[in-house]
Formats: sequence, structure tokens, C-alpha cells
Amino acid sequence: MDTTPQAPVRYHSCPACGAKGLEFEPQSQKLHCTYCGWQGDVPQTEAEIVEQPYETFLAKATIQQVTLTAQEIQCPGCGAVTTFDPKYVAENCPFCGTHLQVQPRTANPILAPQAVQPFRMTRQHTFAQCQQWLGKNWFAPNDLKKLAQPENLQGMYLPFWTFDSYTRSFYRGERGEAYYVTETYRDSDGNTQERQVRYVRWHPAQGWVERFFDDVCVAATRSVPPQRLERLVALGYSPEGLRPYETSYLTGYRVERYQVALREAFALAQQKMDAVIREDVRADIGGDEQRIHSIKTSYNAVTFKHILLPVWMFSYRYRGKSYQVLACGVTGKVLGDHPLSIWKVIWAIILGLMVAGIGLWAISYSESEERPEPPRQEQNDGMLRGEQLPRRLP
Repeated sequence: MDTTPQAPVRYHSCPACGAKGLEFEPQSQKLHCTYCGWQGDVPQTEAEIVEQPYETFLAKATIQQVTLTAQEIQCPGCGAVTTFDPKYVAENCPFCGTHLQVQPRTANPILAPQAVQPFRMTRQHTFAQCQQWLGKNWFAPNDLKKLAQPENLQGMYLPFWTFDSYTRSFYRGERGEAYYVTETYRDSDGNTQERQVRYVRWHPAQGWVERFFDDVCVAATRSVPPQRLERLVALGYSPEGLRPYETSYLTGYRVERYQVALREAFALAQQKMDAVIREDVRADIGGDEQRIHSIKTSYNAVTFKHILLPVWMFSYRYRGKSYQVLACGVTGKVLGDHPLSIWKVIWAIILGLMVAGIGLWAISYSESEERPEPPRQEQNDGMLRGEQLPRRLP
């Protein structure tokens, strides 16, 4: 009896109608044919998400294709390189909104991802979130909402690196202990006063701190500002949501190939680790204040993995300037930027000045109402009071 495990079935076209219209559907987490409505499960493998040894990989420097049928296209506006199935070529760049008129080419070999976090939010739900986000931004131009249409949302998988490392750091510094001394001084009136003056007594300090870092995430794209990517990762991505890499999850979506190489990404990860280690050193020194003179860190048992995270993107050009709106493909939460309506800003300033003017008038009016009337001056002229003045005797 043959007990050899069978390879999972992968669909390149719809098994029901034969059309190449398969897409991964976030709501059902299944493959869906956009022509006949057929649904099928995503092929499951026994593969696990395995961290790769960093030094060993650099020594081998092996590369693999993302997919045999993938093609890639480079945007002439922002330079982003995305891979996709030939059927799903978009007219505009998802990062800057530039119209793509260049010819796609066969994708260059790159390191295949170890894991992917599938889309959870549908296009319709994300569009509703975008509409709500635009509604909260009152200063956005009114015609901007006309650009925010469901068909303008593009599903993208952005590349990231994650790193694990056990660190051991030796530090030298000083521990500051505060103490107070009572001093006397003379105030402006010449009187003698006392006050407590704070001083710090410093003591040399040195020692070791250790920490294990797990899944330090570094963006592998340059098409989105780093600060925005940090916020994007915090919107709902988690290691628990990762699945072993399977090309079926990418069906119907575009994938940006990584632009930040592995060595550069690890250097960025070290910067994140160093910031945490520095706080560990301060805690280990103790005292009221700390001075850190040097930290020497060894990074041991470094492992990494290449992952893809889902993003709904809406990029557009408004009056010659490029704007970008991102939505987490897991939670649907939105962040981005938008132009300001000059007329709305002017009206807001005018309204603010009017409100301030009314407020000042109300304050001045209330003060005038509360001010008491001055006492009337008594007139000594008896004629004015109707009294007869006494006659002077001769």
C-alpha cells in the first residue's frame, strides 16, 4: 500500500468553467471564481513556518522564484517593483497613482517568502472604512470622495523581514543618586529664606544585560514611509495570523518584491533592538539618574523569515501631487494623507475669528453690565435744588 503523501492540488484555472478568474476571497478564506462562482479550499500543506539561520543563509546566498508564472513591472514614477499574475495588471501604480504604461517582464529570482498573512477584510468593507475616514477629515476637498471608489482600492501584499536574536550586552556607565542640601538665601525684600537644592552623587557602574528578541519586524519596501509602515503593522498584524507560504493566498492580488536586502534589514532590526537594550541598561544601573558610556552587544542565534502582509491601497494624484491611503488587510483600519481644501481652511479661519470676536464682545458687555454706576455728585447750588439762599445782613 502506497503511503506517500499526495501533493496538494493547486488551481491555475477554475476547475468548473476553466476560466482564469480565480481570486482568494477574504470573507470565506477560499478560492473563488469571478466568472461562475465556484469556491474551493486553499491547498493546505504540512509545511511549517521555519526561521532560517541568518549567517548560514548569507553563506549559501541561495535564491528561489516566488512563482513560475509571475511577472513584474516597475513604476516609472516611484520605482516600486511589483509581481503579479499577468491577468491582474492594474492601470495605475498602487503606491503613487502613476499610470503604468511600461511593458511587464519576467520576474527576477528572489527569496520566496516563508509565511503570509491572508486578507481578512473584503474590498467592500474596506471601502466603507475609507469613506468613514474621509468623512472625519472635514478639511479634505469635496471632490476627493469621487476618487474614492471601490474599484480604486488595490489589494497588495507588502514584504517584511522578521528577526529573532538572543543578545548579551556589556555596559559601562554611572549611577546617579540624588541628595538634597538646605541652603539659605535672601529674597527680594532682604529677608533670609531657606530652600532645598538637589545634587547628584555619581558612582561607576558596569554589568551585563541579556534579552531574547522575537519577531522584530522590518519593512522591506521603500514605497511607503517608514513611520506609516510602523503604524500599519500596529493596526492588527500578529505572528499568530501567519500561514505557511502558499501561492493561492496571492491569487487576485499584487505582490511587491522586497527592496530592502537582508543585510540592510538586519541592521535596521539591530537599531530597534539597541533602543530596547539601552532601556534595559538604564534599569540595570538603577539609581535616580543614569549615564551610559558604552554598550557592546553580541547578537547570537540570529534567525529570520521573509513574510508578506496584506494591505488595501488607494493611491491617487490630486492637482499634480501624489497621496496615499492604506488600510490594514486584517482589521480594515485606515491611515494616510489627503490634500487640504483651501476654501474650507479659509472659511474655518473666518469662522474662528467670528467666534473669537463674539466671545470678546460678550466678555466686554458682561463687564460693562456688572460695573456699578458712579455716585451722583450733590449740587451745592441751592437754586438748582429749589431752595432759597439765606440773605447776607448788611
